[in-house]
Amino acid sequence: MGAATLIYIVGLSIASMAFIFMFLILKPTKVTKEKLEKAIGKDAVEAIKNAKDDEEIKKIIRSLSRLRKSKLKTLMESQDIRDVLKAIHEHILKDKS
Repeated sequence: MGAATLIYIVGLSIASMAFIFMFLILKPTKVTKEKLEKAIGKDAVEAIKNAKDDEEIKKIIRSLSRLRKSKLKTLMESQDIRDVLKAIHEHILKDKS
């Protein structure tokens, strides 16, 4: 195997890995009830189910630990609390408001 062949192999492998990496980044994530519960935590989910209104839910979300908040932001692909509230209403509280 010559040096030119090795250069071609390395170049093709880098290009193929870059293509796979871009595909994984651009693939949209689906928010499910299980993923949301895992990101927020069981105790926060129970507190959210017992919450009376959106303001109380916002307080619960804002009181999460830094690690939980970062997992939630990564899952939602957003830092907007309105997106989180919409997902909580849709998946945890089972209403479409």
